[in-house]
Amino acid sequence: MASLSEYYIGIDLGTSSCKVALFSRDGTLIASSTRYYPLILGKDGKVEQDPLAWWGAVKDSLRDIVTNMKIDVNKIMAIGVTGQWSDTIPIDKDGNPLYNAIIWMDTRGKDEIKKLIGNFPSISGYRIDKLWMWIHVTGGAPTRSGKDSIAHILYIKNNMPDIFNKTHKFLDAIHFIVMKLTGKIAASWDTSVLLWITDNRNPNNVVYYEPLLRLVGIPRDKLPDLVSPTTIVGSIDPKVAEEIGLPSHIRVIAGCGDLPCSPIGVGAVDYYETHLYIGTSSWITTHVPFKKTDIFHNIASLPSALPGKYYVPVEQENAGSCLDYTMKTLSIKDYDEIDRLCLESVEGSNGLLFLPWLLGERAPVEDPYLRGGFFNLGIYNSRSDIVRAVMEGVALNIKWAFQSYLRFINHNVDYVIMGGGGAQSKIWPQIIADILNIKVITVKNPRHITAKGAAMLAAYGLGAVNLNDIKSTRKNEQVYEPIRDLRKLYDEKYLVFMKYYKNNKELMKSINKL
Repeated sequence: MASLSEYYIGIDLGTSSCKVALFSRDGTLIASSTRYYPLILGKDGKVEQDPLAWWGAVKDSLRDIVTNMKIDVNKIMAIGVTGQWSDTIPIDKDGNPLYNAIIWMDTRGKDEIKKLIGNFPSISGYRIDKLWMWIHVTGGAPTRSGKDSIAHILYIKNNMPDIFNKTHKFLDAIHFIVMKLTGKIAASWDTSVLLWITDNRNPNNVVYYEPLLRLVGIPRDKLPDLVSPTTIVGSIDPKVAEEIGLPSHIRVIAGCGDLPCSPIGVGAVDYYETHLYIGTSSWITTHVPFKKTDIFHNIASLPSALPGKYYVPVEQENAGSCLDYTMKTLSIKDYDEIDRLCLESVEGSNGLLFLPWLLGERAPVEDPYLRGGFFNLGIYNSRSDIVRAVMEGVALNIKWAFQSYLRFINHNVDYVIMGGGGAQSKIWPQIIADILNIKVITVKNPRHITAKGAAMLAAYGLGAVNLNDIKSTRKNEQVYEPIRDLRKLYDEKYLVFMKYYKNNKELMKSINKL
């Protein structure tokens, strides 16, 4: 058995910041550091980032850890990488980026996807024979929004042919950081599923599927080899280790995306144990023993970061981003003020309803034309009502996805384990418990659960922990029980929420297609 005095680093490469955290083998947070980097925005849905800015943030954060920790650096055994995925970085043979990273928010490839998936006869825009192959082999299909990795690569192929031809490999954000740490190229198969060209029928052996490669028109040699998320890619490059101040014996595993990593970070490794994450976006997820697809609600089970298991990712585009928008617009200084203002309002926000679709929506409907707003705003509504309505609106949207999720897994759920920045609020978890009518359990250090998941996955990859050990690392912060007296209020508000969507979705589409 590995020693409790061994330590593991988790790198969480988020959309706005990089969080790096050091954990003991039992999951105790020892040290952490955060660095920020900007988005690069442009016309026609362009959203990019500089991959070298990521790498600079990772190195600076690792140096902070080395400087501030009070342990023997030689007891750090491994690094796990997680973070944003469905990104695309074209690199040359020396590992240098040929272009910025096209990240998961970028929609410029939607026309490429429309051409790829379409033709008669079709279901929801997908030609039937193509849709059948995608679902049968991968469990899903490219989203029409153009946000998947496959859309990015096709956009580069058709609009930047010089870059496409010069590209040695297309990497995801996680693969890029692993390459910079080790000098070796590999891709974890959980992140590669969003290429929609992998055979996911065996969660222990995900491989590229030749008929799908031919269909999309991407040469196999431009793609990295696939490995399990727990595979040890190599040791940290000696030059990188010296630059940062780490020993060169440290191993680096392939890692996984933030969505499959976060349930590991809260110890939700058993089948059907449900995890809710609220960060910039939000998701509901669990591990399941089956492969299944619900094309009508954009839900599928995909290969997880844990051997032999599938997981169910139900991701929604809008969560913490709605609060951030509110804070910026209303000049609210911090999240403590958000909680204080929320308490000054009442349950139901004095009749004010917030629609949170600032970036469209991904589940339980894929609709890039949805937009947010306030409904039933009266002259009597206060700043506090607006803040509380935003928190309630996000929770109502989560309920919409949660109901489809419950039907998909077809299993009882008695509680959800909540993490992410939203779990730091003392108010939001209670609102979610009331609206979902389910017990909500928050965990300690909720902002670091994805980094913790990456660190624990690294320990698992080295054989230092098993799944029971990972489960036991969860440290609960607070339990929120639904308040029975609010059931009728929030059920009625949910009905209004759904009626608003049904009555206005076509109107929003007509406006946003202009």
